[in-house]
Amino acid sequence: MGSIYLDNTATTRTRREVLSEMTRTFKRDYANPSSIHRSGLLARGAVEMARERIASTLGAHSDELVFTGSGTEANNLAIRGVASALRERGNHIVTSRIEHSSVLRTCQALEREGFDVTYLGVDSQGHVAPEELSLALQANTTLVSLGYVNNEVGTVQQLDRLSTLVKARGIVFHTDAVQALPYFALDLASSGADLMSFSGHKLYAPKGVGLLYVRRGTPLTPIVFGGEQEFGLRSGTENVPYVVGFSRAVLLNAREKTAYVQKLLPLRDRLLEEVPRRVPDTLVTGDKGCRAPNHASFVFRGVNGKMLVKALSHAGIEVSSGAACSSPRNDASHVIKALGVTDEYLFGSLRITLGRDNTKRDVERVLRVLPEVVARMRQEGTCYENGPAFISQEEFQKRLQDGSALQVLDVRPVRIPRFEVPGSIRIPSWRLRSQLHRLDRSREIVVVCYEGDGLSPEALELLVKHGFTKVRVLKGGIYAYRGAAS
Repeated sequence: MGSIYLDNTATTRTRREVLSEMTRTFKRDYANPSSIHRSGLLARGAVEMARERIASTLGAHSDELVFTGSGTEANNLAIRGVASALRERGNHIVTSRIEHSSVLRTCQALEREGFDVTYLGVDSQGHVAPEELSLALQANTTLVSLGYVNNEVGTVQQLDRLSTLVKARGIVFHTDAVQALPYFALDLASSGADLMSFSGHKLYAPKGVGLLYVRRGTPLTPIVFGGEQEFGLRSGTENVPYVVGFSRAVLLNAREKTAYVQKLLPLRDRLLEEVPRRVPDTLVTGDKGCRAPNHASFVFRGVNGKMLVKALSHAGIEVSSGAACSSPRNDASHVIKALGVTDEYLFGSLRITLGRDNTKRDVERVLRVLPEVVARMRQEGTCYENGPAFISQEEFQKRLQDGSALQVLDVRPVRIPRFEVPGSIRIPSWRLRSQLHRLDRSREIVVVCYEGDGLSPEALELLVKHGFTKVRVLKGGIYAYRGAAS
């Protein structure tokens, strides 16, 4: 039985129609869109047509849409751009304690530069209280930045009420809408936001493209300087195929959104209802009703969420524990902390987020497997163990020179090039499962393939699944090692 992917808040798989559009653009509109020759004009046309399509779909003017490299960059541009543009008017910013790290860390950086930031608390479901927001606003407040949908617990903020309070005081309002666009109808012109951030890869477009809506008249200073692209607000040659792919994804989403949400809701509700019934000492995090339609999140008593994610992965279920960008660390989630979750549940967070390809069968599989895995982890007392999965060529060479007791596992199906790491154990990837007895479980294993491609991480996962605890993949594989060794 294959794996099922239930981590669609972290990222989505680029859909076929978007890939097709991007492929045509790679082949046809390859020129620099700032060039004034014919090919440059074709590339510029592709960008501007895409911008206009998104503007028409989302109810904005095309000159209010600035393409970026990610939602994180859009958040940085919004917050730093307004803070800098209005520095003489005031230096106070308001946000909340449950924002995405790209918002929180930008605000923290501004604090080090002399800005004053108020971090609003939330209730146990993740809502910002309008009354607390109103009290936080000061004469020198220039910006309020609050997320539309929380990425970790799925709670949807009362954006209309919050933005009305802010706009009544003449303060710029920004919202991170990265997790909102896939599921909620947006009309940017009638929204209360002056700035709104979006990301392509949450919407079945590729990673590496984002968007910032900047309402006409909103003061904004660029944070990247160079060629004056994107109305002078985001220098750097536009990524034409990705911009075109993003626009295609936005259009498809707008056409399919109602049906998409209607499909997701019963699957989400099944998880929210059944997981606490089947797994003792489980709490739902976030607002059960006012949340993203694809989002189910929980905390489990006495279980480490990061290790639970690994255990479920070995069982063929791919989910997450909080935000993907913080998953390698064993820190308690700042969002879960802000909700007031008690210590015995604090590290046990799990996020299950549905997408286009998920079915009722996937949900039922989760409901069968999850209780068994949690029960086993509680019984065994599984501790946190999440070392780095990769080793650099430099560290590898040093370990070899130091005489470290490494086992080098060469999983190349064909020994090309014939060059190999001295003393390595060669087990072709297709024979690995039947040859595990040749490996010493007590020694660290470094997996080597040709260029460190997909075979190496797959071999790592197989070894970990079968109880090997010290396994890493050599970056660049035998190809890079050969150059370093010579």
